[in-house]
Amino acid sequence: AACGGGGATTRPSTAASSAPSVAASPATTASAAPTLDLTPEPPVTAPPTAEPTASPVADACADIDSQLKNPGRLTLSTDIPAFPPWWGGDAATQYENEPEGGSPWSETDFSAEPYSGEGFEGALAYAVAEAMGFGPDQVDWLANPDFALAFAPGEKDFDFHMAQISATAERAEAVTFSEPYFDSNQAVLALTTNEITSATSIEELKAYRLGAAANTTSFTFLEDSIAPDVEPQVFNDNAGTLAALQGDVVDGIIVDLSTAFYMRDAQLEDFETEEPEGTIVGQFGPPAEPDHVAYVLELDNPLVACVNQALAEVKESGQHQEILDEWINTGQSVPFLE
Repeated sequence: AACGGGGATTRPSTAASSAPSVAASPATTASAAPTLDLTPEPPVTAPPTAEPTASPVADACADIDSQLKNPGRLTLSTDIPAFPPWWGGDAATQYENEPEGGSPWSETDFSAEPYSGEGFEGALAYAVAEAMGFGPDQVDWLANPDFALAFAPGEKDFDFHMAQISATAERAEAVTFSEPYFDSNQAVLALTTNEITSATSIEELKAYRLGAAANTTSFTFLEDSIAPDVEPQVFNDNAGTLAALQGDVVDGIIVDLSTAFYMRDAQLEDFETEEPEGTIVGQFGPPAEPDHVAYVLELDNPLVACVNQALAEVKESGQHQEILDEWINTGQSVPFLE
């Protein structure tokens, strides 16, 4: 409100007029005595200050049908065969929402089943799908027969793919990656009877025969960071790498730490013997950078905004940590090799 001047105010005087005169002198007027205006003035108030309001955050998953390979459904992909602890279930079992007669994984020996919703990547995939707005009955799975095919240049049949794929700058030239959903160190796995198990540093590893799967960050780490004195061996996949270890073709293999646990405890272990058949020689920490595992999308696919939003929600709710603790975290201590 506008504020008037304070103190005494003079009211306009009432003049007593005389008859007109021809005299040159001005007429004399009678002025009323000044009076005090005692009316209280309204208080001075500042205009109300508007509370700051946060800008609305756009829902990246609000209208994504045009971004999907199959509108109304979410098409996911992983490798075939699929292995624990990343995937779970039994490929021979008919799961709810699995196509009648089974999935491609049903025809593969010793494979887990994505439609089970089990394993770290399997459980997380369904959690992310739900955060995107898809129920389990709206999720379809495609089998990828070749690990490197998922991040090769070109159009993709899937909305996003997962198979412990590390997001690297080189791969990002051909595909789009989501935010990471898992970080993993590289590790060395060996047979317990091999002398390599006594190694305590990268320098000591150099003298041994080492191998890793082709087109993986494990092989890149083997070549660039360990740089063994003996030519490193490369194999088609992790299954071939493990077979080489069992066949004494190599002394040790480089895989990510979670895979090393699974190979040691599920694939190498003979539960009828007293001593473990496999030993994790060690893992590689700083200055080595861990692998940042992320979802793979077709290059420049705008769906990545919705995927990242959903993944963030799953992390913030604590569900991501629960899935990680159930399927990946072992509580076991593995020495670092420097």
